[in-house]
Amino acid sequence: MPEDKKQPACTECREKKLRCVPSLENPDVCHRCARLGKECQIPEAKRRERKARLRGRVEHLESHYSEILNLLKRNVHNDASPATTSSQQPGPSVSDNQAHSASTSLLSPRAPSIFSAIVGTDLLPYDECESLISDYRRMARGHTPFVIIPESCHATSLVEERPMLAQAIFIVTSWRHPARQSVLRANYLKELGDKYLVRSDKSLDLLQSLIVYFVWCHWYTVTFSSQPYRLATMIVTMAIELGITQRPMSTTQHEVIVNSTSVLSKTNETVSSKFWNYEARRAFIAAYVVSTFCSLASRRYRFMPYTQYLEECASSLAADPQYPSDRLLVHVLGSMHLAEQVSCTFDHGSGEKIDELDDDKIQLLVKALDKRGTEWRTALPSGSIESGRLYRSYYTGRAYIHEVGLYGVQQGQTPSITRTSIIYECFDSSMKALSAIVELSFDELADWGVMDWRQLNLVIMLCTKSSIILDSAYASLESSQRADWLAKCLDTLCLQARELHRTAVAGDPQAQEQDHFLKRLATEWHNVKTYYQNCVQRNLPQPQQIPIGLQPAPAIQQGLQTLDFPFDVDPFNDMYWFGLADTTDAAALNTANWPMQ
Repeated sequence: MPEDKKQPACTECREKKLRCVPSLENPDVCHRCARLGKECQIPEAKRRERKARLRGRVEHLESHYSEILNLLKRNVHNDASPATTSSQQPGPSVSDNQAHSASTSLLSPRAPSIFSAIVGTDLLPYDECESLISDYRRMARGHTPFVIIPESCHATSLVEERPMLAQAIFIVTSWRHPARQSVLRANYLKELGDKYLVRSDKSLDLLQSLIVYFVWCHWYTVTFSSQPYRLATMIVTMAIELGITQRPMSTTQHEVIVNSTSVLSKTNETVSSKFWNYEARRAFIAAYVVSTFCSLASRRYRFMPYTQYLEECASSLAADPQYPSDRLLVHVLGSMHLAEQVSCTFDHGSGEKIDELDDDKIQLLVKALDKRGTEWRTALPSGSIESGRLYRSYYTGRAYIHEVGLYGVQQGQTPSITRTSIIYECFDSSMKALSAIVELSFDELADWGVMDWRQLNLVIMLCTKSSIILDSAYASLESSQRADWLAKCLDTLCLQARELHRTAVAGDPQAQEQDHFLKRLATEWHNVKTYYQNCVQRNLPQPQQIPIGLQPAPAIQQGLQTLDFPFDVDPFNDMYWFGLADTTDAAALNTANWPMQ
C-alpha cells in the first residue's frame, strides 16, 4: 500500500476492530494478514448519496410548504370582510406598484389592531392619511429613499397590506400634531412588541416600518444614544433573520419571504437566483447604512459588516432601477463605507491607534483616504454633486477624514506644519458643508432625518474645534473673521432648530415642557458659540495692543460682554466635542439656566 495514500482497513482487521498496518515486505497486504497467512481483502467503498438525498428532501419540503402557504392565502382571502365602501376601495398595491401583489408577511395569525380602528376617525381621517403619505414621499425622496411608496398607492391599500409601515409613516409625518403622534406611537410600539418580541414575527412590513421609524426618530426620541441604537440592532437582526443579507437559496424561499413574483418579471436579469426584489434590496442597504451610522455616531464597533453581496445589490439597483433614486443608493452606500474605513483606520473614539502614528504616517493615511473620497465624488452622475445631500456628504466625509489631525493636540501646544495643514483641511471642509446647510429653508430642514441632524452636529463640532486650535496657534485677523462667520451660522441654525421645535409642540403645553432632540441641539450649539467666542478673545492680544484694523468684530465683542460660560471645559478634550448632549456630563450644563434667544 502506498504511504502517501490513506487506504481503508481490510475485511479481517475491520471485523476484529484492529488497526490495519501495511506489511513492509508486501505493501498490498497488511502486516496481520501476512503474518497469519490470510487473504487480505479491501472492501469496496460504497458511494455516499447523502447530499443528493438531502437536496431531494429539501425540495420536497419546500414544495409542501409552498402548498401550505397557498392554502393559507386562500383561507385568509375567504375570511376577509368585504365590507368596504366605494370611496374606501383599496388602490394599487404598494409592492412595486402591482395591483395584485400579495402581503410580505409570513402569514402568521394577526391579532386585532387598534390602528385599523383609528384610521377613518376624527383623529386620522382618510383625507389626512393621503396627505401624510404625500408628505412622506417628499421627505423620503431627498433624504432616505430606502422605503418608497408608489404614487398610485392609496392610503387604504397601504393600511391593508402594510399596516406596520403605514403606522410608522403616519407617526413621522404627524410631527406637527403631537397628540395624534403620541397615540399612534404608543399603538405602534405595542404592536411591534407583540409581533416581534412575543410572536417572533418576521416580515418586510415590520422591517420597513422600523427603518422609517428610525430615520425620523428625532421627532419623538429624547436621548439619541439609547433608543435609536436599539432600533438599529433590531433592524439588522430582522434583516439577517429574513435572510435578505444573503443570496436567495431558491425561488421558493424568495416567494415565502417577500412574495414578489410580479416584481421578477420587471428586471433585466434572473433576480430570483441572484437578488431579492427591489424593496428587500433597499431594506438590506438601509440596514447597513443605519447600523454603520449608529456605530460612527456613538463611536462603537460596527455590528453589520460591508460585504461583496451588499455592493452587488446596490449596483444591481443602479443598473436596473425601478425609481430614479435607486441609481443614487450605490453612492450613498459608498459614502457610508468610506466613513467606516476612516473609523477603522484611525480607531475613532479610543485614540489608541493614533498614539502609535507620527504626523508623517497620519498624513499618508489621510491622503489615501482623501483620494478615495475624491474618486467617490468623481463617480457621481453628472450634476449630482450640486444636489444638496450628496454635496454635504462629500464635505462632511472629507472633514471626518481630516478629524484625525485634532487628536493628540494639547492645550497651549503649537501643532507641527504637517498637523496644521490637516487641521486646516478639516476646518475648510466642515465650513463648506456648514455654509451649504445654512442656506437651506425651514421647509427643507423640516424634512431632515435624524442622520442629517447628527451629521450637522458633527460638522459644527469639527468646524469649531479645528478653528479653536488654529486660533490658539496663529491668532490673527482671520481668527476674528472666522469667529464672526461661525457665530452667525450658529445663530441661524439655533433659530431654525427652535422654530422647528416650537412648530412640533404648538398647542400642547405638556410637550412644550418636555425635553426634545432639537431643543437639546439648539442649546448645545448656543453653548458652543459662547465658548468659542471666549476662546477667540483669550487668544487675541489685549484690545489696547491691537491695531484698529485687527479689532474683533462688534458682534463678538457684544457677545463676550453679555454672556458668561458657566463651566470650564478643555477644548482639546475629545469627549466634549462628541455626543455632549447624550452623556451624563450634559446634566452638569444645567441648560435650563441658559438663555434661549
